Amino acid sequence: MENKWDAERFVRLEEKAAYLEKLALDLNEVVIAQGRSIGDLGKRIALLERQLHSGSEDPDVPHEKPPHY
Repeated sequence: MENKWDAERFVRLEEKAAYLEKLALDLNEVVIAQGRSIGDLGKRIALLERQLHSGSEDPDVPHEKPPHY
């Protein structure tokens, strides 16, 4: 009887381990994606800071006030 319980317990533990391994892999993918996003945002901030300090502006931005003013 004890052997049956041990086998069931072992199966449950294997299922939990597999679930946790999948969860860790999924979370790792999220962390990698967030790291890339943070890196991209850092580059954009650096570009904006350089533009601000150099006095240059993006040529795509119009210099006129929008029509609702």
